[in-house]
Amino acid sequence: AYMDVEKDWPKLSNETQDEILDVIENSNTMACPEPEMWLMYDLEFNVTNLILASFKHNAEAPVMFTHWMPQLEVYERYADQRAKNFEWTWDDVEAADMSELQRYYKGIGYDEIPKKDPGETGIITLDTSPMDDEEREMLALENWMDEVYNEEEDNLLFDDESFEPRDNVFDPDYGTSSTDKSSALEEKFMKEYEAFEREFSEESQEWRDQFATVERFEHREDPEGQEAFRGHLVVAITPEESDMVVAEKITERMAEEFGKAVFVETRVLGHARAEDNVFEVWLESYDVDLLHSKRQAFINSKLWLGPSEVDEEQLEYIVERVRYLISDDSRYSYRFSDYADVKA
Repeated sequence: AYMDVEKDWPKLSNETQDEILDVIENSNTMACPEPEMWLMYDLEFNVTNLILASFKHNAEAPVMFTHWMPQLEVYERYADQRAKNFEWTWDDVEAADMSELQRYYKGIGYDEIPKKDPGETGIITLDTSPMDDEEREMLALENWMDEVYNEEEDNLLFDDESFEPRDNVFDPDYGTSSTDKSSALEEKFMKEYEAFEREFSEESQEWRDQFATVERFEHREDPEGQEAFRGHLVVAITPEESDMVVAEKITERMAEEFGKAVFVETRVLGHARAEDNVFEVWLESYDVDLLHSKRQAFINSKLWLGPSEVDEEQLEYIVERVRYLISDDSRYSYRFSDYADVKA
């Protein structure tokens, strides 16, 4: 079927035009050339039936066009399908009208409905087997890159025209943005998350939580805490229960000694195993200082002279180091390492 977008577009109602534009601008899954033409062509069909008929035609490897689901998520005509969270049954599949799917393919140049093998489609198989060491290390690297590397921030220089006061780490509003980029990213994630929840709604919540969870937090201003804050202590540990106990002990000791001056974060490294010997403590204050490293004690004992475990003595050592590093004496002092690269 030939579609003349320029000629036929004005014939559409304003509501239909808005829906098509909404799909094109906000869909995260649509990846077809000339989307206006495809979406206008689909107006002559019931997309819900096209999807069900595709499964009826070949349940093992149904051919799903990427612009079908976005229509169901936006168009008012498919509100009933959204209300039921797209939960279709095999009885729905059996009741699908195959003649409509045949007309659809005939209109785009096919003599018959194509049939493909699973390997030729985008269908994937979920591998639930445990990760091997290489996969685990690659996942750890990806998580680390996501956490610490931001290309835009790394390339943002002080003399850049786009540099704003809030881009300075000492600005009270550091980390916020005058753009809606963060909200756009959150909106994109939520759409993907909701689509995931719908697609795997038959699975248990515990199973789905393995892949993604959403928690809502209430943001409360704490002027007293902001005034007192001097540093961020990070305790990076494995998921072992024994590590959790020691991390909690450190947290309680810091709260007792420093109150709101030091914020303690226990960072559980889900990919780390007990044999990796990971229990790291560092302080992010006027500088970043590593205070304890179980891993360094095992693999670099000639340079790291501290103990591998956080016992009472080591805990008191960490407390005293934090006390000094958040003080004005530390803030206005100098270190030889600061000038290590300076040549006479």
